[in-house]
Amino acid sequence: MHSRSPIFLIIVAALTGLSIWLYSIRPFSLGLDVQGGVRLTYQIIEESLTPDQRKILPSIQADLVKIMQARAGSALGVQEGTVSKKGTDQIVIELPGYTKIEEAKQVLSTTAKVQVYHARNVVTEKKNYLPYEKTKEENEGGVPYVTFNRRGRTDAVLKPGDEGYKKMIENWDLLIEGGDVTDAYPRSEGTSVVPEFRFGGEGAKRLESFTKRYRQDGENLAFVLDGRVLSINPVQIGAVLSDNAYINGQFDPGYVRTLTELIKAGSLPADLKELSSQKVDPTIGKKALGDIIFAGYISFGIVIAFLLIYYAFPGLVAALAMCLYALLTITVLKLIGATFSLAAIAGLILSIAMAVDANILIFERLKEEMKAGKSLATAMDLAFKRALAAIIDSNAATIGTSIILFAFGDSMVKGFATTLIVGVALSFFTAVAVTRAILGGLYSVGIGTDPKWYALERNWFGEGLEQRAETQPMKVLEKRNLYFGISAGIVAVGAVFIFLGGLKPNVEFLGGYEAIYQVPASQNVSANGIIQGLKGADIKKANVKFGEGLTAEGQTTRLAYITIPEGEGVKSNDPGALERIATAAGLPTEGASITEIGATIRDETIRNAVSGIVYSSIFIVLWLAIRFGIALGGIKNGIKFGLSAIGAMLHDVAAIFGIAAIVGLTLGWEVSGLFFSAMLTVASFSVHDTIVIFDRIRENLRKPHKGQTFDFLVNKSITQTVARSINTSATAIVSLIVLIMVGTPTPELKFMCVVMLTGILVGTYSSIFNASPILYLWDLATIKRKGAAHGLMAEAEREIKLRATQLAAAGGAPVGGVDPGAAAGYGTVKRKSSVADQATRPLDED
Repeated sequence: MHSRSPIFLIIVAALTGLSIWLYSIRPFSLGLDVQGGVRLTYQIIEESLTPDQRKILPSIQADLVKIMQARAGSALGVQEGTVSKKGTDQIVIELPGYTKIEEAKQVLSTTAKVQVYHARNVVTEKKNYLPYEKTKEENEGGVPYVTFNRRGRTDAVLKPGDEGYKKMIENWDLLIEGGDVTDAYPRSEGTSVVPEFRFGGEGAKRLESFTKRYRQDGENLAFVLDGRVLSINPVQIGAVLSDNAYINGQFDPGYVRTLTELIKAGSLPADLKELSSQKVDPTIGKKALGDIIFAGYISFGIVIAFLLIYYAFPGLVAALAMCLYALLTITVLKLIGATFSLAAIAGLILSIAMAVDANILIFERLKEEMKAGKSLATAMDLAFKRALAAIIDSNAATIGTSIILFAFGDSMVKGFATTLIVGVALSFFTAVAVTRAILGGLYSVGIGTDPKWYALERNWFGEGLEQRAETQPMKVLEKRNLYFGISAGIVAVGAVFIFLGGLKPNVEFLGGYEAIYQVPASQNVSANGIIQGLKGADIKKANVKFGEGLTAEGQTTRLAYITIPEGEGVKSNDPGALERIATAAGLPTEGASITEIGATIRDETIRNAVSGIVYSSIFIVLWLAIRFGIALGGIKNGIKFGLSAIGAMLHDVAAIFGIAAIVGLTLGWEVSGLFFSAMLTVASFSVHDTIVIFDRIRENLRKPHKGQTFDFLVNKSITQTVARSINTSATAIVSLIVLIMVGTPTPELKFMCVVMLTGILVGTYSSIFNASPILYLWDLATIKRKGAAHGLMAEAEREIKLRATQLAAAGGAPVGGVDPGAAAGYGTVKRKSSVADQATRPLDED
């Protein structure tokens, strides 16, 4: 390797330069929770489609995405808006920086399908006996419409949305269908602006035929948009229309521009149902962004300081690799168009803290090999080689869980998952490739060749126990009942708070509204006071929690988060919900935000949360079953390892639900999609620590163990890896504490970090004190049921003998003729070892 190390250093330098250049040319795409904006989710109403259209639903969905993208840019003026598909019948629209939510709904949900009718049942100058007559022209929010009444009955006015209004239009003759409108543009007509349309196809022919037939009769021509009559007027005597017409009337110029832009963008091929809406005021995210970035700097500084202080020269190398890792991760996320939401940024900070894990595993192994008497060169090779299996297995568990998160999460969860996937993948690359390239490259030119530079004497976190592992290991199995009892106590405390009603689902799981208001400095409000005010306005079962944000002037302000379940006093799709809730709560609406979740999204969220937990567990079991089964006696043994890891993980999940109930009861914090994201991430991290221990058990099983019992071997393996478990968890724990203290002003983010902190703490405990005892008890039960020959020790001994037989049949030649375990330097070819030596050599030395 050393001969190639300078080349690797050149490659690393080139990669760094390329990353800096790519980073500089690509801007950040900030999430709505950072810069404010509107997010809307719509579902295609399949009943509005023809049978033929239903067969091509994915194509209809793709067309909707294109039309909505065009509308966002042309009609709303949001050039950075994003429209994406969700499932097979939903679309999600995000409009960063745009906060006029009602206008956005109106523009985006309208079909923009202008239809032209012969209004044959409405009174004309020549036909005053017809059943309907025009009442007057109205205007609502800048949108015009015409009202009608039954002839002679002025007391019963028909308005858009009325059943009578719909029936009246149904009896009209359709001349121009939406697809026949080929273009639209504003037209100056006197002192006003009116919309003018161009027609084509069969519609133009029908219009021409109609006007020729009735050109002396003054028949009514009506323009209708989404069931609303925009204008109805008699055709001028003698006029013949075919390919163009304009609407007479008094229109707001802004409405004319929007309408014509919508028609240019294209009419919707299907009717849409609103599933959820969210308006985020930009002032709320400013403080959160500043706080979370500040926390990220502190966290990164602590990680770097830890590496430098505790691992000395290798720590310096790892610190350089970590800087490149951070640069690479952010650059890749920018290149793939990832959105940097608050959750995604928190995920990035956490991924940096977790990225150091691989370096810790390698450096702890390096120290172990050097203490065992290996030369520095040999110890380097063995450290990277023997740590590789645990790094691969643990990173694969995290990536697999994150992929499942991405598949089942909403946009915020997807951002968090994307950050973790990219971060973990790149951390593997930087730890295994970049750290090794730099360390080996410097070694090859004579830098870092002194063993004193490797801080072997620093045994602050359990390394002292490792030195006694062969003779006096920790007695974890002997005290397993005590440790199981502690775990049961942790779960029991949480269960009490769950029973007391502390586990509070938010609107993602209940449906309803979440509104966020700035609390004026002059107001001393409490959660109970707001709840009582809402009850007085017949708004029931509300929950209130508090956070921090910034006012428009940049001053820190207190934020009140009010969630109201569906059907508890506020109607769905109520444009006045924000104001009504504010009035009842006694809070101002300036700088306020609101989110509405419908029943469909609610059901989908519940389904996805359950699916995420189930599929993640299945993935972890299968992955460990395959990885450990291939290496040790088949899938049946791999399943022992996999299910034992899941057993410890279930303890962690139970503890997480307990902490959720505690903070829910005391602080009003609610369970959301991000809560489940945090829980699944913690589950994979817990399995990560368990894998480190299980990997050492597997390694020790494949070494000679004459006179050793399985319980001694397990205790020894735990003792040999306890420092690794503590150190890998410590960096994530410190980063999460920093985030909780200074980087998460919003309750949802703080809750996510509290969940992850709790999960990592109990996960580290369960990995050390629960997972291996579960594996031991399972193996003991197998021996009692089937006999000693079916235990893991017996399985391992048979594999050693089988390996010896295979090597003897092959002439006893070592693989590749190289004996790395006895090598004095990298790539040195040594003499052939005996068959017995090779048969008992650990797998990773072959």
